[in-house]
Amino acid sequence: MSNLGSEDNPLRVAIVGSGPSGFYATEALIKSDFTVEIDLIERLPAPFGLVR
Repeated sequence: MSNLGSEDNPLRVAIVGSGPSGFYATEALIKSDFTVEIDLIERLPAPFGLVR
């Protein structure tokens, strides 16, 4: 069994909300040493939360 976050077994993450904190979390995961698959989920058609 391969390690979680490797090429063979990527870390799968769902982030609910595309506001500033959602984008920060996404950026932090992308910059990490893990191989990740990220689903960013937003209720409204436009991103950015309260900044809209």
